[in-house]
Amino acid sequence: MKLRGRHIARSVLSNWFAMAAMMGVAFFLSPFIVHRLGNVVYGVWVLATSSVSYFGLLDLGLRNSVTRFVSKGHTTGDHEGASEVLSAALWVRVQIAALVLVLTGALAAVFPIFFNVPPAMAHDARVVILLMGLNFAIYMSIGVFGGVLSALNRYDLYTLVVLIQLALRLAGVITVLRTGHGIVAIAWCELFAATVGNALFVYVARRIYPELKIRLKIPRWDVLKKIWSYSVYVFLLMIAVQLVYQTDNLVVGAFVSASAVTFYSIGNSLCRYTQQLLFSMTATFTPAASTYEAAGDTLSLRALYLNGTRATMALSLPILITLITRGDNFIGVWMGPQYSRVSGTVLAILATALLFSLQNTPSSSIALGIEKHKTVAKWAIGEAIANLALSVILAIKFGIYGVAIGTLIPSLAVNLFFWPRYVSQLVGIHYREVFLKVWGPVFLCALPFAAASYAVDVYSPAHNMAMFLLQTLALLPIFVVSVGWIFRDSVKRMILPRIKSYFHAEAK
Repeated sequence: MKLRGRHIARSVLSNWFAMAAMMGVAFFLSPFIVHRLGNVVYGVWVLATSSVSYFGLLDLGLRNSVTRFVSKGHTTGDHEGASEVLSAALWVRVQIAALVLVLTGALAAVFPIFFNVPPAMAHDARVVILLMGLNFAIYMSIGVFGGVLSALNRYDLYTLVVLIQLALRLAGVITVLRTGHGIVAIAWCELFAATVGNALFVYVARRIYPELKIRLKIPRWDVLKKIWSYSVYVFLLMIAVQLVYQTDNLVVGAFVSASAVTFYSIGNSLCRYTQQLLFSMTATFTPAASTYEAAGDTLSLRALYLNGTRATMALSLPILITLITRGDNFIGVWMGPQYSRVSGTVLAILATALLFSLQNTPSSSIALGIEKHKTVAKWAIGEAIANLALSVILAIKFGIYGVAIGTLIPSLAVNLFFWPRYVSQLVGIHYREVFLKVWGPVFLCALPFAAASYAVDVYSPAHNMAMFLLQTLALLPIFVVSVGWIFRDSVKRMILPRIKSYFHAEAK
C-alpha cells in the first residue's frame, strides 16, 4: 500500500507540475495575445478553436478505454489482451481521422457565415479551421498512445512530453505575434507542437511497455464489443463536458456578439484553468482505482475516495473563493480595467458552479476506473441539455451574464443532489457521511478565509499583480490554520509518530 501511495503521489505531483507550467504560460500569454490581436480577432480565434474542439467527441471514449483495459491487462499480466484493445482503438481512430478531415472542410465553408465573422477575417478564419482540423486528425490517429502512459501511471513521462510540446508552442506563438503575424500563424505553431508531442507519445509508450504488440488490421468483434460497452458511456460524458464547458463561447458568439466572446472567455478561462489543475490530480485516480478493483482491494478504494476528495477540496477552495470574492480585482490587474466588471461578474458566477462541483471529480475518476460510470453519464447528459437550453434562453434576455447563469443552475442541481447519494453505491459510504465527514469539515475550514478575502477586496483592493499575489499569500495561512484545527486529530495521527520516530533514531 505504501508503494502504491507513493506511486500515486508521484503521478499527482508530475501532473501538477505540467499543469502549473501550462497555466503559467496561459496566464502570461493571454494578455499578450489579446492585446496583440484585439477583441474581435481574438474572439474569432476563440470561436474557431471552440468549434473545432467538438471533433474531440469523435474519440468516442476510446482513449479512456485504452487507459482502463491496458491498466487492467498490465496489472494481471494479460499483455495480449492489452495489445488487442490498443490495436483495435488505433484502427478505429485512424478511420475517424479521415472523417475529421472531411468534416473540417465543411466547417471551414460555413464558419464565417454562421458566426457573422467580419468579411476581412473570413479567409483567415477558414484557414485556421483547416489547420486545427488537421491537428485533430493527427491526434485521432496516434494520440491514443498517450493513454498507455496514463494506464501505467507514468505521468512523469507524460509530463515530460507535455512540457516539450508546451515549450515549442510558447516559442512559436511569441515569435509569430512579435513579427506581426496573426491567427493563421498561431494555428501553424499549434499544429507543429502537437505533431511533435504525439510522435513522442508513440515512442515513449513503445519503450515503457514493449510487450504491447500493435496490429493494424480489422479487430475481432468481441474486442470491439468490450471496448464499446465501456466507451459508450465515456462518450456520453465527453458530449456532456463539451456542451457544458465549450458551448458557452459559441452561444455568446451566436446570440450576443464576437467581441463579447472575449469578455466571456476571460472569466471562463480562469475557471477552466482551475478545473484542469484539479483534473490533473484526479485523473491519476482512474488507473489507481482500476488497479485496486482488479486486486479486490475495497479498503484502498474507499481510502482513495476519502483522502482524494479532501485533498481536492483543500486545494480548490482557496482558489475558487479568491476568484469569487476578488475575481474582478484580479482581472483588472491581469488583463486591464476595461475587462474588470463584466469578465469579473462572469467569473464569479462560473466559479460558484465549480465551488460545488470540483469535490466530485475524484468520484467521477473512480467510477471510470471501476466501470461504474453509466449512471454518471446519464446525469451529465441531463445537466448538459439543461445548461444549453437555459444558456440560450437567458442569453437573449441577459446577455453574457445569462449564459453564465445557465451554466450555474444545472450544475448546482446535479452536484448537490445526485453525487452525494451516488457515492454510497460507488465506494460504500452513506451520503450523510459524505456531508458530515468529507464536505462539511472542509467547507467549514474555508469560511474564515472567505470572510478575510472579501474584506481585503472591499477595503484594500490590489493595484498591480505583485500586490494581489502578496495579499493572497498573506491570507492563505488563515485557511491552513483552519484545516489544522478542524482536522487536528488526523494531523496528530499522521505527524506525531514520525516526530517520535525521528527523535528515537537521533537518540540511537
